[in-house]
Amino acid sequence: MKDAIITWNKTYFDGENRLLPISNQLYCNFYDDNLGGWTIDLRFDEPPRIQGYKSKGKVGFMMDNAPSHILKKGYVFDVFHGPHKVGICEIISISSISIMNILDRVESLEIEKQDFKMYVSSIRDDSFDYSDDELKKLIKYSSDYPYLFSLVLKLNKEIALEYLKQYYLKYPIKNNAVYHSSLSLFLFNIDKYLGRENFNKFIKELPKNVNEDEIIKSAIEEILL
Repeated sequence: MKDAIITWNKTYFDGENRLLPISNQLYCNFYDDNLGGWTIDLRFDEPPRIQGYKSKGKVGFMMDNAPSHILKKGYVFDVFHGPHKVGICEIISISSISIMNILDRVESLEIEKQDFKMYVSSIRDDSFDYSDDELKKLIKYSSDYPYLFSLVLKLNKEIALEYLKQYYLKYPIKNNAVYHSSLSLFLFNIDKYLGRENFNKFIKELPKNVNEDEIIKSAIEEILL
């Protein structure tokens, strides 16, 4: 087995109709005009769905008589699932890992996050089914993906507001995650989607010691400016 980076085909794994593989082991196909077709074995410490569109793993041929000699550092080939090209595989060397490899991974994650944000933003309120339990699970990721808060807020404002009270507006404020949060953005979304009257009502109903906290007052002032 050789160390490899698999760059998955975003047209095939579009994130909506077909997600990245969740398995730690995959059997795919290799085709070459001169070498013929072979089954390859792809293995991952973390599934591609966790790693993203650039996944580090190991690759090898399934048959002993396969052309394993070609799997050398720098060799690049297409990976197929039946007739579909699902990715590109590049043979690497562990010793070749550098800062550029880390930067590539960061850039890949940032692209993935941006794609996810655009996908969430494109969802219409009436375009999918959901339950309250599912929304409660989803909104807990708002600290990492703030735009999920606005999605849940539009679908079920009670769940969104309760989440905010429980995790960001519980006294003492400085013990919460508020310093590293998107509290101002969350409050802006309340004002935007529920209206100024409901925003003022929500703020007024908060405990006095929360409303008088300087962090909260500053976040509210940003909305009222």
